[in-house]
Amino acid sequence: MGYDMQEGTVVRWLKAEGSQVEMGEAIAEIETDKAVVEFESYASGILHKILVSEGTTVPVGQIIAIVGEPGEQVPDVETATAKQPETKISEEAIPPMAEPDTQAAAPVKESIPAPVATVRASPVARRLADENGVDLAAITGTGPGGRITKDDVLSYVESSRQAVAAPEAGVAGAAEAAPATPAPVAESVSEALGSMTDEAQPAAAPATPAPVAESVSEALGATIDEAQPAAAAIELPAAQAAPTPPPQAATPPPTPTTVEAVPAPEPEVAVTSSAPGTAELRPATQGEKIPLSRMRQQVARVTIRSKQEKPHFYVSSEIDMTEAMALRRQINAAMEAEDVHTTVNDMIITACVQTLGKYPTFNAYYVDDGVQMNDGINVGVAIAVEDGLIMPAILDCGGKSLKQIAIASKDLAERAQRGTLHPDEYTGGTFAISNLGMFDVTSFIAIIQPPQTAVLAVGTVSKRPVVRDDEVVVREVMNATLSADHRIVDGAQGAQFLVEVKRLLETPMNLLL
Repeated sequence: MGYDMQEGTVVRWLKAEGSQVEMGEAIAEIETDKAVVEFESYASGILHKILVSEGTTVPVGQIIAIVGEPGEQVPDVETATAKQPETKISEEAIPPMAEPDTQAAAPVKESIPAPVATVRASPVARRLADENGVDLAAITGTGPGGRITKDDVLSYVESSRQAVAAPEAGVAGAAEAAPATPAPVAESVSEALGSMTDEAQPAAAPATPAPVAESVSEALGATIDEAQPAAAAIELPAAQAAPTPPPQAATPPPTPTTVEAVPAPEPEVAVTSSAPGTAELRPATQGEKIPLSRMRQQVARVTIRSKQEKPHFYVSSEIDMTEAMALRRQINAAMEAEDVHTTVNDMIITACVQTLGKYPTFNAYYVDDGVQMNDGINVGVAIAVEDGLIMPAILDCGGKSLKQIAIASKDLAERAQRGTLHPDEYTGGTFAISNLGMFDVTSFIAIIQPPQTAVLAVGTVSKRPVVRDDEVVVREVMNATLSADHRIVDGAQGAQFLVEVKRLLETPMNLLL
């Protein structure tokens, strides 16, 4: 489900053993770095055997089930699974395209890889847990089948913070009973923590400050190695341990009522947003190293590959959208009864599809010995989801009308948010459009999605004063920038492509023909 996918998690089996399945029928849901997608059967027949249980993460290439003809002898499980890696699954332990061990076969019970103990959680829930240093095993999931959701993690983090919130007198009282020298240290602890319950304070401070420093870090939510449980094998590496502050100057041995600790910085609360309307709180400290989520790691791999392999060039133009916006209002009024709503992006997609038919090299991709043309036009659309950004494709756009594209675009966006994309939508794009107009962005340039050849970046449609027939008039204008692979097309061809898109949008009746 992508050139760089290395492993996936079997979220749910849609068919039971003994069920009849057809070729192309969804039999399981697989969680990837970006979404939960339906896994389709390669053949028709009977689902004789399921080899991987729900919640198990397995590498690409591992057998997860056996489908055969009715009454057919099921292949020996030992033969079918002896080639699969039996090591504990993790991104570090299993390199891409690793060759399986094909040596002597082991008994059946030993040849089937033992399921890795995992907690069922959504990708965004796992990322939030990593960022907040939360053990998913401690959270009760409220999602389908007990799956942990984003709200479950946020609720757990909030309840944990409330548990350590109390009057500051607990720390202050302990500080008053301390000897003269350690007193300022105790006060600084009080300032750093803000508040703490009496239960959170140790009855007697240990002789060395290190354990107390750990309790301070836990109260702050700091992600130091000593304060966190060991991460599961399938999780990303935990955040790098925070540097241990230097020990305080030598002071008299503390009494049983003394609270001695290394001063800790006051925690900052950072707000991050990965999609419109979503904001996530996490504890952050100055100089902190935040680990990348699985999605951010994939975005890093894709963009690095694109910039290293594809010599990008860019052409930009202003497009007068006045007539297109007027036509859009008329279309939406006419189709209101059908509950069909045409967006600006739908009109841009339609214009690009018609232009790709005229300039098909922009719908191709580069191979070592030439330029490979795609069979159809599949337009990828950048969609912001809860955990980041994905670019699923509207398939077979070549024969679709503006109305059909509007319906397909809405359906694609809704299923992307629910995480129910099909694998071919996830990876089948041949051209892409990235629209940041809803964020009031005037113009920008986009990075090409491999192995595609081009992507069109469009900004907001806004009213601007322009010169028409030697007069200054107000028109609705949009900026568009085409990013293209210079190995396949040249600047002049890029200009011709963009001018054709501009012509279609400025004379929008052509979009309906």
